[in-house]
Amino acid sequence: MFDLASGFVVLTGAERGAYLHSLVTNRIADLAPGAGRRAFLLTTKGRVLADVLACETGDELWLENAAGSGAPSAGEPVQRLLKKYFFGQDVAFEDRSEAWRSLSLQGPESESLLERLGLAPPPAEPGAHAAGELAGATVRAVRWSDTGESGFRLWVPAHAREDVRAALAGAGAESGSAEAWTVLQIEAGVAAFGRELGEETIPLEAPVDDAISFDKGCYPGQEVIARLHVRGRPARRLRGLRLEAPAAPGSTLDAPGKPAAARVTASGVSPALGPVALAFVHRDYVEPGTRLTAEDGSEAEVAELPMLPVHA
Repeated sequence: MFDLASGFVVLTGAERGAYLHSLVTNRIADLAPGAGRRAFLLTTKGRVLADVLACETGDELWLENAAGSGAPSAGEPVQRLLKKYFFGQDVAFEDRSEAWRSLSLQGPESESLLERLGLAPPPAEPGAHAAGELAGATVRAVRWSDTGESGFRLWVPAHAREDVRAALAGAGAESGSAEAWTVLQIEAGVAAFGRELGEETIPLEAPVDDAISFDKGCYPGQEVIARLHVRGRPARRLRGLRLEAPAAPGSTLDAPGKPAAARVTASGVSPALGPVALAFVHRDYVEPGTRLTAEDGSEAEVAELPMLPVHA
């Protein structure tokens, strides 16, 4: 189990789904109660301003907003973005970031662990969610993989966070470290907000197909996304690297005749693969097996993502 830095914004009103649908990269208007989808809020130039997991309950539309590594809660900035396009629609916004916390429970035994604790897991569709009781608190379990493994987000009242964590630990869940989180995401090719995704990133540079619909209506930044989708070759792509020696985030690697052909975004040591990294690689050098040279003279090999089989 991992603690996430997340904000929560809740939309109410009859037009909440249609309103959010008009602003984000994925289809939201047709979300049924108990369903959820990931989506981005973009700049007009197609860069990522926010990464949200939107879940419809039947009465409310909840947004869990990734804050990014070391960042403060994302609730207020996302609420401000949503209000930017408000012109009297039947929708209201509430920042509930202070009242809720998000835990990520990942691994092939996560579903059976929840069942042992009496919490019925939601259906198998990614983004499906359901409320239940855990450690005396009403929580919401959202089926979501953060690591390539099967897993869940658990939305927990802030006052019950420690009790829920204790119940999960008592049932066999282990606390995951920041290093483990990073390595799991590198192996699975998970692009994270605040690390790979942000105002310098066009989403199509990373593997984020679960957050984009290419046949929905307009939204801020949609023209850039549609044009790049048709063209099919972003200037850079997120790839895995298998390294001879660890490389620090922010460091660059060279290709023959092309200095700084890749820039590392995350790195760690995989128990299965050894030193690994995620990196944005120039489009001419993204083929698996391409050899690159790090700043210390050690070599790296470009790898397709995911680097290991996923089991979500």
